[in-house]
Amino acid sequence: MRLLAVFALAVTVGYLAWRLAFTLAPDALWLSIPFFLLEVHGAISLALFVYSVWDTDAAEVPEPVTETDLTIAMLIPTFNEDPEVLLPTVSAAVDLEPAHETWVLDDGDRPWVREMAEALGAHYIARSDNTHAKAGNLNNALTQITTDLVGVLDADHVPSPGFLTDTIGYFEDERLALVQTPQDFYNTDSFEHVGAYQEEAMFYRVIQPGKNLHNAAFWCGTSAVLRTSALRSVDGVAVESLTEDLHTTMRLHRRGWKTVFHNKVLARGLAPASYLEYAVQRRRWGAGAMQILRSDNPILKGGLTLRQKLAYAATLSGWFEGLRTLGYFVLALVVVATGTAPLDAPLKVFVPLYGGVFLAQQFAMLLLARGRHSFGAGVLFDYFRLPSSVRALGRLVAPNGAKFLVTPKGRTGSERAIGHLPSSLMFLTLAGLGVWAYFIASVLGYSFTTYREFSVVAVALFFLVLNIIVLFVALERATSWRFAADRRGARRFESAVRVSLNGESALLRLPSLTGGVVAFGPRLATEAAPTLKVGERVVMGVADGSGEQSLLGTVKKANADGGYAVAFDSGQWPAQAALSRAVFDAQLDRAAADDETAGVVISFGELFQFDETVADQAAA
Repeated sequence: MRLLAVFALAVTVGYLAWRLAFTLAPDALWLSIPFFLLEVHGAISLALFVYSVWDTDAAEVPEPVTETDLTIAMLIPTFNEDPEVLLPTVSAAVDLEPAHETWVLDDGDRPWVREMAEALGAHYIARSDNTHAKAGNLNNALTQITTDLVGVLDADHVPSPGFLTDTIGYFEDERLALVQTPQDFYNTDSFEHVGAYQEEAMFYRVIQPGKNLHNAAFWCGTSAVLRTSALRSVDGVAVESLTEDLHTTMRLHRRGWKTVFHNKVLARGLAPASYLEYAVQRRRWGAGAMQILRSDNPILKGGLTLRQKLAYAATLSGWFEGLRTLGYFVLALVVVATGTAPLDAPLKVFVPLYGGVFLAQQFAMLLLARGRHSFGAGVLFDYFRLPSSVRALGRLVAPNGAKFLVTPKGRTGSERAIGHLPSSLMFLTLAGLGVWAYFIASVLGYSFTTYREFSVVAVALFFLVLNIIVLFVALERATSWRFAADRRGARRFESAVRVSLNGESALLRLPSLTGGVVAFGPRLATEAAPTLKVGERVVMGVADGSGEQSLLGTVKKANADGGYAVAFDSGQWPAQAALSRAVFDAQLDRAAADDETAGVVISFGELFQFDETVADQAAA
């Protein structure tokens, strides 16, 4: 893998040297130089990627710790999330071992959140204002909490039982400030998921672990444990940018603190369910990255090691990838519209050389990504990130103009509606089609353009066709009913939980915290299954560690298959917490089993068209 990476870098450098020395078109430098600079940018990105993922196993993983002298507080900042999103997180956090406190930090100052927190055994803090959003919320809590460590979970991130026991062992090193774990998601039908591909998987399972080699792993806002004294040594969570987590980690590194990435999923949350949610999240991240580059540039300012600076450069430079995607598209448009060749070299020489270098780069990336990369889905999401990346660049000029917008979770609309149409992607699609129409007009003699280098124009047209197809796919996905606004606050799970209903053994199918479908088990020939009427009040029993919790509900519908749709009353916090544990324990166990095999099949399955199951592929 490393030999191929070095080979790809070497042939890239050789190719660029040839391009610079022999292929710049003297009569079209206005087009030839930008083309060359786009290729240079791609080479730099490849070099930074190789640097970032050279070794993903540098961390020494401690044994799980069940007892500790360190005091711990779990912090759950929340603003506008529904109970169906927040309750599973609070319930699971309270149940974690070893002994700890759990604090719900409510920036929405909602009475029901206080009631729920106290009913589940958590502490509650509300602020009189929302200054500095999430960062201010956490800093406010730090003025009232005296524990040695704090765990931070976003309101939707449900921790696994080992969240603390697997991470606190790292803190035997007194200079360690942070243990970050991967972000992963239980709504695998989200906008970010394309089959086995998940857009953030390569970052969280490959790039972040690779940063351990350089002591450059950074806080990602959730699913992390931090040393309280380290946070206080840098005056708390940074409030000067929208990416308070990355900015805070930079300050910790400048103070000489260590960080580590623990490469095991210990919490799962909600990925953006629609393009609009995805875009809101990426705009915030991009704007925060540009604010840091402008006001507290890690490359230019002191306090970091050279290795850390390179690691931060690799992360922040990712927001310029959109410019390269846009640049190549615009370059092809200009070539077709003007008939200008952007290089002075025969295509029979250029195409094989470019193609060979491109293949070397892609195979190197495929191996370096440890199975977490998909070329097709990667190109698709390059376009999805493009509008956010371009808008984020404006923050280099106006770093303080952006607002912290919470990514919508759970219920995102009062009714189902078509997804959001990305106007910028629509504009690019129309521009591509318009240039194609202009090309046809030119060939027929109805324009001012004549094509002297027709073969060059043909290559540009082929490139446009491929990208227009990707744009059509992107527009279809963004506006698909699959990713429309969700009326439901609670997510339904494709599973079943054993319960009792009015004292009878039953299964709850498609469970959520607000209801599900109840089916009674098979009976002897002499016994009839209980019958329920629409509107009838029922009592559902859910097993708990201390016995059985009772959920009150109402029958809403009798299904043709003998099941009954039941809706639960709101505000039954302990009973809903018991149901949440039963549902999420099964989901997290299943996701953990899938995670053991997911990394080896995403790209190779595409290459070789395997039809076997994920587990069979892994075994093979």
